[in-house]
Amino acid sequence: MSRRLTITFAKPGHYYQSYSDFWTLVELSGFDVCAISEVDISKPCVYIVTPIAGDSHSGEWGPHIANQTGRIHNAHLVHWCLERPSGSGGVGNYAFENRKRIYVRTLDDIWVSDKALASETMLRHVILGSDYGLGEPCDTKLYDFCHMSYAVDRRLRVYDEFTKDRIGWNCWPPERDQILKHSKFALNIHQDQFPFQEPLRFALFAAYGLPILTEEIRDAYPWNESVMNFHSYAGIAGHLKGMLLNDYSRWRDMGMRARDVMCKTYRFKDMVEKVVKETVWME
Repeated sequence: MSRRLTITFAKPGHYYQSYSDFWTLVELSGFDVCAISEVDISKPCVYIVTPIAGDSHSGEWGPHIANQTGRIHNAHLVHWCLERPSGSGGVGNYAFENRKRIYVRTLDDIWVSDKALASETMLRHVILGSDYGLGEPCDTKLYDFCHMSYAVDRRLRVYDEFTKDRIGWNCWPPERDQILKHSKFALNIHQDQFPFQEPLRFALFAAYGLPILTEEIRDAYPWNESVMNFHSYAGIAGHLKGMLLNDYSRWRDMGMRARDVMCKTYRFKDMVEKVVKETVWME
């Protein structure tokens, strides 16, 4: 028996700027895209949505699916959850709120892209890969590092250890392309106390071949020390200063290895098709 479903990404009506790279990866992969309002649960299709706001917000996902109650449920509905647990009040509530959508049948599956978070929440782990088309490396460097993150207090305490004109500032396309190309390193500091990955930011940095220094992660898979550098929050600024004094060719090579690993071995398109085939297609 064969049940091979088409894959369509369902896009919210509200524009979430922080998800622009995700939708670029979808476009580069050639997947179909529809509006949330066009999702039809009677159609044999895998619909993948992100982000998903609260079911009552904007009258989008929850109400739209609930309004189709009584229809035959042929679709497989997936939420690719890339938000951090702090926004839900902690890991426990994050898990509860996500699984609740499965219990009430507005979703069939929930993907997260951090292995430890998946284990703690009993949600499905899916690697968020990258694509060569998302960025282009450059040998000319003007900045010590960039971060492409909101300047919350625990990040600012690290950034303040450096001369401001040596930091590639947080910005959006088209200006961002030049910052990423001309930065020596990418620095990743968690927004909160949870030691989980920032997979979409890592996919962006990898596409540009940037060597990444990140605050410690409980389970960094598929990243490891050959393609990423790790350090505890305490002393991470000093560690980066030491890296800046090293022979940069070592770090450049690490960044380019990461680019190939995330854009070839774990290419975004391939990772999506792999998990769909493993969990939905029956051949």
